[in-house]
Amino acid sequence: MSVVPEGIRQWSGLDGPAAVLRAVQIRARRGHDTENGRLSAVVLSSSQRQEVGRLLGNSWALSGRPVQLRDVAARLAEHGMTVRRLVEALYGEVELDADVRRMESERARAEDKSAEAELIWAGVLPQVARDWLADEPILPAAGAGDRLGVVWEVSAIWIQLPDGTTPPVRHAQLAGVLLGDAHSLDADQLLGKLVARLAAMTQGLARPTRAGRIWRLAWASVGVLCDEVSSRVLAVNLALEGNAHAVRLCSASVGEPVWLSLRSLRGDWNAVGGPAFVCENPTVAEAAADRLGAGCPPLICTDGVPTTAALDLVAGLAAADIPVSVRADFDHAGLVVVKQLVSVAPAAEMWRFDVATYLRHTTHGTQLGHYPDLRSAIDHIGQAVHEEALLDDLLADLSSAAVP
Repeated sequence: MSVVPEGIRQWSGLDGPAAVLRAVQIRARRGHDTENGRLSAVVLSSSQRQEVGRLLGNSWALSGRPVQLRDVAARLAEHGMTVRRLVEALYGEVELDADVRRMESERARAEDKSAEAELIWAGVLPQVARDWLADEPILPAAGAGDRLGVVWEVSAIWIQLPDGTTPPVRHAQLAGVLLGDAHSLDADQLLGKLVARLAAMTQGLARPTRAGRIWRLAWASVGVLCDEVSSRVLAVNLALEGNAHAVRLCSASVGEPVWLSLRSLRGDWNAVGGPAFVCENPTVAEAAADRLGAGCPPLICTDGVPTTAALDLVAGLAAADIPVSVRADFDHAGLVVVKQLVSVAPAAEMWRFDVATYLRHTTHGTQLGHYPDLRSAIDHIGQAVHEEALLDDLLADLSSAAVP
């Protein structure tokens, strides 16, 4: 239950505000909007208007105008609350009237039936349509019309996908032609997620949750090719086996940093060799190549937040049971980098990415107390420490692990 600020709680107990909030409770039970609308039926005495005016202002209290819920919502938002949350915190969770629940249930069933019919019309098998509507958590809830609106958009895209008799189409091209924006079907867009997951369910594939190999397979299964050249990762002395183009690139670039695109990692490849290190900044990779050359242990550089290519590559190392040590800048972006790397390589160890190392490189950091974890230290101290500040230590680590 929400915690009500003491000042708001005291205001809510006055006669005028209590009358307003009880009227909102009735609106909620009837399924009406609690954040917008006019409470014309609420008649307040002069003293009650003054009490409500403590929140809405004296000008409202003197105006004679009815209570506008958007004004109440705006004032409560300043205290981190909505009108409905305040009502439920004071009076308990709102239960819809039986008639309202029945009507909402009927509307939801009718909308789902219409959505199912729309998908079947677009060529989706009936059982797949039913399963997708039932199991897709990011679809809007049925009943208000939003769900059917999104399904219409999905269907409009679905009927334009290659049907097996036409050549594949590029993902960005499909988005640009159909929606006017080449990024409208990206992995962070609702329509992109929904169409990809529908494709995966249609083909019996794993449902993609982010950009990556599973995402690309889902699109490819319905004749849509995702961009594989803009996603890239920097590598030094990475030993790969297989027939992917990245194998040849790494073999021809011993001792030198080489950019590997997602396209170059297409095909069969397997990582071999000793422990690998992962950093964030190209400066580390360049310095390691200059100092250690062909003797540098396998080193991967994400060049910022890891791309799909970087995550696929690190995931491949983890799948091959190659020990991986990861790090990034000591800042909030660096925490994201490491979190994403660990998501694909759960057994990865931290490479000088800890509280003690951070504190040693901050201004008077060691005098600022104990921190339970790195995020707490960065949050409290607020000083970024980039990998370049640790370059000598990082190169020493790589030298110790260097290939004889």
